[in-house]
Amino acid sequence: MQVKKWRYQDWLAFSFGFGVLLGTAAVRFFGWPVVLEQVRQPEQAAFPDRWEALRLFCVVFRCRFLQLTAGWLMGMTVCSVPLFCMTAAYGGLSAAVTLSLLTARKGMLGLPAFLIGLFPQWIIYGAVWWILASWASGTQKRVRLGAFLLLILFTACGAGAEILVNPIFSAYFF
Repeated sequence: MQVKKWRYQDWLAFSFGFGVLLGTAAVRFFGWPVVLEQVRQPEQAAFPDRWEALRLFCVVFRCRFLQLTAGWLMGMTVCSVPLFCMTAAYGGLSAAVTLSLLTARKGMLGLPAFLIGLFPQWIIYGAVWWILASWASGTQKRVRLGAFLLLILFTACGAGAEILVNPIFSAYFF
């Protein structure tokens, strides 16, 4: 019987799953008092006015731009595959902690609240990170400045969706 060699995508999926397991275990064994404290805090859902939305957009875009730049630079290094696997593990850990918090706060509606909290911006961000991860798997590391500028535009669209569109979905469903 021949053992199948793992591909890069398999390692990314494994790393994400491992991060989910670590995040769930961390909340369960170490962070439950923090989760309970977050549950006791009131929810703050409000639509920002024009200037507040612009300020929030700038803050979110700056953060996402720095993440995009870090991913782009990681993809150009010789250790890009392990770095993207660690990033996938961190993403899984973050998702598990967030889902645990929302489940503690909303009960059975925790999963829908989690998915609505990601919609629609993570469709855009997911595509951006998929492109960055595919560049990282290549053997030829080169600067793709034009494509990177397009990814910056997509990231700006994602930040706009996160600030302007997501609150509409969140308010509609919850």
